[in-house]
Amino acid sequence: MLKKTMLIATMLIGLWTNAQNLVLTGKITDQKTKQPIEGVNVFIESLQKGNATSEDGTYAIRIPKAGKYRLHVSFIGYKTEEKLINITPNSHTANFSLVKDVSLLDNVEITAKKKKRASVAKIDIPLKDIPITTAQVSQELFDQVQVNNVNDALRYVTGIKPTVNYGGFQTFKMRGFGSPIMMLDGARDERMNLSNSAPVTSLAAVERIEYLKGPSSVLYGHSAVGGIINIVRKQPIEEFTANFSGTYGTWNRKRTQMGAGGKICDKLNYRLDASLSDSENWRDNATKAANAYLGLDYSINTKNKIEFRWAVNDDFYGTETGFPIITDSIFDLNDNLTYQPADFPKEFSTEQRYNDPQDFLKHKNYNLSLKYIHNFSNDSKLSIYAAYADDLIDYFSTESLSYPTDDSPVYDNYFFKKGKKKYIDLTKLQRTFPLRFSHETRSFQNYLEYTMKFLTGNIKHNFLGGYYIMHLDRVSFKGYNLGTDVFGDGLYAKVDIKNPILNQGNLEEQFSAASIYDELVNSLYIQDLMDISEKLKVMLSTRYDNYDMDYQSASVSSGRELTDKSEKKTLINNAFSYRLGLVYKPSKDLSLYSSISNYFKPNRSTYNPNYIYIDKDGKEFFPKDGKEIFKPESGFQVEGGFKYNYEEILDVNFVAYYIKKENIKTYLGKTDDDKRIYGQIGIIDSKGFEFDATIRPIKGLSLTTGYTYSDAKYQDFSANPYNTESNEGNVLNKNPEHQFFMWNYYTIPEGFLQNLSLGFGVNYTGSMFTNTDNTYELPEYWLAEASIGYSFENVYLRLKANNIFNEKYFSNSVFSTQFIPGEERNFLFTVGYKL
Repeated sequence: MLKKTMLIATMLIGLWTNAQNLVLTGKITDQKTKQPIEGVNVFIESLQKGNATSEDGTYAIRIPKAGKYRLHVSFIGYKTEEKLINITPNSHTANFSLVKDVSLLDNVEITAKKKKRASVAKIDIPLKDIPITTAQVSQELFDQVQVNNVNDALRYVTGIKPTVNYGGFQTFKMRGFGSPIMMLDGARDERMNLSNSAPVTSLAAVERIEYLKGPSSVLYGHSAVGGIINIVRKQPIEEFTANFSGTYGTWNRKRTQMGAGGKICDKLNYRLDASLSDSENWRDNATKAANAYLGLDYSINTKNKIEFRWAVNDDFYGTETGFPIITDSIFDLNDNLTYQPADFPKEFSTEQRYNDPQDFLKHKNYNLSLKYIHNFSNDSKLSIYAAYADDLIDYFSTESLSYPTDDSPVYDNYFFKKGKKKYIDLTKLQRTFPLRFSHETRSFQNYLEYTMKFLTGNIKHNFLGGYYIMHLDRVSFKGYNLGTDVFGDGLYAKVDIKNPILNQGNLEEQFSAASIYDELVNSLYIQDLMDISEKLKVMLSTRYDNYDMDYQSASVSSGRELTDKSEKKTLINNAFSYRLGLVYKPSKDLSLYSSISNYFKPNRSTYNPNYIYIDKDGKEFFPKDGKEIFKPESGFQVEGGFKYNYEEILDVNFVAYYIKKENIKTYLGKTDDDKRIYGQIGIIDSKGFEFDATIRPIKGLSLTTGYTYSDAKYQDFSANPYNTESNEGNVLNKNPEHQFFMWNYYTIPEGFLQNLSLGFGVNYTGSMFTNTDNTYELPEYWLAEASIGYSFENVYLRLKANNIFNEKYFSNSVFSTQFIPGEERNFLFTVGYKL
C-alpha cells in the first residue's frame, strides 16, 4: 500500500518536472507460495538507485530515460537474481519470483523483514522515516538464546533494565523510569501501570517484542513516560507450518512447545500455539506454566478482513524474598568489629532460599480480541479493534526477613542503636511480614482508527486519526493484618541459616479489606507524517485524554464477598499530549531525526484523614474529600539521533535524550502520632544515550551489540516541615548507569559442517542503588553465554550455556536490603521440529 502511494506521487512529480521520466514498477513474490515478499532490495547499479518492496511486494524506482538497465534483486533467505531489462515508454514493469536459499535457516527472514517496520509506531512507514526510537527482539533471537520470558528477551535491547520481583512479578526500568505500559497486540495491559509489576506468561505464541522508547502518551495515552512494550503474537498465514520442541535443563527445567498454522479454507487462516513448562529452578524457586493461543484471520473479500485472537494461561511461581544484608557495624562480645554494613553472615549460601513452603504466586488470565479492517482503497483504511482481558493474581509470601535482636546479651554479637547496644543473632532469620493480597482485573478497550495517504501540492501526508475508550474494573483484596488475616504456628517463625527447616508450622490466611477501582478513559488523537521532500519529513501529533476514576473501599466478610462499601470517591483528569518530530535523510541509507514529546500520569491518590499532604512548594495543604489530591505527573522528552541501514549488511542506531518528570508523589515518612506524609515535592530528570548495531558481513554471520548510558536523578527536592532530608542529587533506584550486551551467531552455510551454528555473547550490568537514599548498592556484573546447534532437514538440536564462567552476582533486591542471588552456571538442551 505504501509503495502504491509512492508510485502515484512519483508519477505526478515526473509529469510536472520532466515528461521523459519513467517509473519502473514491479512485484516480488515467493516462487513456491506466490506470496508477496516485503523488504526485498531492488537496485539499478548504473544509476545507483534502488528501493525496497512494501508489504504487498511492490516497488517503484524513478528512471531518467528509456534504455537497458541491469536489475539486482536480493533478500536474506532467498537466492539473488539479476536481470537485464529494456525500459521503453510502453514497457516499464519487471516482476520477480524468488527461490528460497535452503542453506539458510528460515527464521533469518524474520529479522530482515520485521526490522524495517514496527506495529507499535501505528503507521506503515519504514522506521528510518519516522522520528521516534524503537527496538525489537524477534523470534529468531528467542530461538538462538533459548529465552522463554519477556525479561530475558529484553536483555538484548538498549534503554531498558528488566528485573523480576518476588519470584514472578516482571517489571522494567525504561530510560530510568518504572511502572511501564505493556501491550498485547496493541491493547494496553494496565496491571504494571497500577502496581509497577505483574506476571507475564511465556513466549510460546510470541513473534516479536517491540519497544517504543520515551514518553508516548500521544500514541497510547496516560503513564507512558519511559516507553511502551508491545508483545506481538504469531499471525495466521496461508502456507502450512508446524513446530514442536522439547527442552530440558539444569534444575530439572522441562518445557514443551507446539504450534501449527495454515489455511482452513480459501478465506480463513489460523495459528495455534501451546506450551507446558515445569521447573524446580535456581534456589528451589519452582515454577509451572501452561498457556494456549488461537489466531484466526478471515478475508471477507479484497477490502474487508476480520482478525480474532484468543489466549489463556494458568501459571504458578515460587516466590523469592532474597537474603538480608547486614545494615550496621557488628561487634562480637569482645568488642571486635566482625561485620560491616552490606556484609553477609559467614553461613550465608547463595543456593538456599528461606521462603515458607506455603508461599505462592498464581496467575490466571484469558483474553480475546476482534479486529475489523476495511480498505476503502490502497491509501485509505479503517480499523475497529476491541479487546477484553480477565486477569487474576493471587499472592501469599514471606516478604520481610530480619535477624532476631534483643536488649539483653543473649546473642554473640551486637550493634549500636540510638547509642545503646542491641544484641543480634546472625545464625537465624525471622519471617517478620508474610503478605497476602489478590488482584482481580478486568478491562475492555476499543480502538477506532482511520489511516489515509494523500497529497496537498507536493507534500505527501500519512495521516492517522483515532478514538479510544477503555473501561477497567479492578478489585484488590488485602490480608495485611498479622495475627488476624494471617495466623498460625508458622507466624514469625525463626529459621537457621546454615541448616534450615523451612516448614515451621501451618499458616492460615484470609482477606479482611478490599480496594475497588473503576476507571474510564476516553481519548481522541491525530497524527500526520508529512513528506516535505524525499529528504525531509515532519511529524505532528496531538491527543486529548479524559481520565475518570471511581474508588471505593470495602470489607471482606468471607472468601471474596465484599461488604460495607464506602461512598464512591471520584478523580477526573484531562490532559493534552503532543509530539513534534523531524527526519532528514542526506542519503537513502542514513536518516537523522529529532523530536519533542510529553506525557502525563493520573495520580490515583484519594483522600485519607490520617494522611498529611504537602504541595510542590513544601507547604502543607488540606484537600477536600472526593476531590483531586495531587496534580497528574507530567513531563517531556527531547531526543535526537540517527539510523543507518546499508542493505541487509549493516544496521546502526544512535540516540541521545533528556526527560524531565514533575509532580512526583513522594512518601515522606510518619509523624510522631503515626500519620503518613505524602508530598508532590520532587522533580526527576533522566538523560543518556543508546547505541546499537547489527553487522552481517558474510553469509550466515550476525554480530549484534548495544550500549546504554543512563543518568537519572532527583532534582529540586523541596524542603518541607516534616522531612529535612532531601533526595536531591540521588540516583533513581534499580537504574544502572551503564549496560552493555553483545550476541554473535554464525550458521555455516555450506560444506561438511553446513547448518552447524555457534553463538557467543556477553551481558554487562553496572552497579545500581537499591533505594532512593543511595545507601545500598548491588555490585556490577558480567555474564557470558554460549550456544551450539545443528539442523538437518526439519529437525534441529540446540545446547545453550548461561553464565558460563559461573559469575557470583545479585540480580535484584527486596526492600532494598534483601539481595537476591543470580543464577549460577546452567544449561538448556532443545530438540525441535519445524515444517
